Amino acid sequence: MSAVPPARDLRAYEDAYATDYDFEAVQVRFRREAVLRCLLAHRPRSVVEIGCGLEPLLPHYLQAGGDGVARWIVAEPADRFAAAAREVAALHPGMHVYQGLFEDVAPAIVAAHGAVDLVVCSGLLHEVPDPAAMLRAIRGAMAPGAVLHLNVPNALSLHRRLAVAMGLIREPGEFSARNLQMQHQRVYSPGSLRQDVESAGLRVAASGGIFLKPFTHAQMQGVVALLGSDILPGLAVLGAQLPELASEIYVDAVADGA
Repeated sequence: MSAVPPARDLRAYEDAYATDYDFEAVQVRFRREAVLRCLLAHRPRSVVEIGCGLEPLLPHYLQAGGDGVARWIVAEPADRFAAAAREVAALHPGMHVYQGLFEDVAPAIVAAHGAVDLVVCSGLLHEVPDPAAMLRAIRGAMAPGAVLHLNVPNALSLHRRLAVAMGLIREPGEFSARNLQMQHQRVYSPGSLRQDVESAGLRVAASGGIFLKPFTHAQMQGVVALLGSDILPGLAVLGAQLPELASEIYVDAVADGA
């Protein structure tokens, strides 16, 4: 596949995200569980969720036993996803929705709500054209001691290593057909993710893997059909045990100092 990242088209991204879900629904489930573990561990008073897709996190957090959130702020540029967030916000007075790229709306968020205790950037950093600018904006919105939970696909995952071994791609970080369809701009390794986070002035306090996916999304559909969904929790455990091979990786980073 081409090594040239695609140009950003929010309407096409919305359509692809909403209509070509297949095995991504499983990835979303375990990705969300990783985010919820971070939220439940810290129980922040204020949260910024950057990019919410069709399901903002607040209802899932409350259902999981989360409490104490006074302000939950969603920053979402896509029309369809921002509308979904506004529907949730109508039921939760402490939830606020800002439509726009986070780098653009961050100053207004901080001016209106102050610096926050926890930022969630889930399944997004690899999609933005300028990750350094986004991370700087995130750092500027974090109070001292605040936490950033960040997760992205893993360039060194088992299924990418297998694709290299089979000669389907030349190296693990090469764009796949799905990467191009979903307008990914880069594929992070654990090392490159840590480097970008630390370059923004954040300290990585924890890191790990989310789910072990031996094959492509389409192939995993067949695996689940053959072996049953009982295999999925086991693959999630293996992803945590073998983060270097996991399909996705995460970091929890702290904003030290003032």
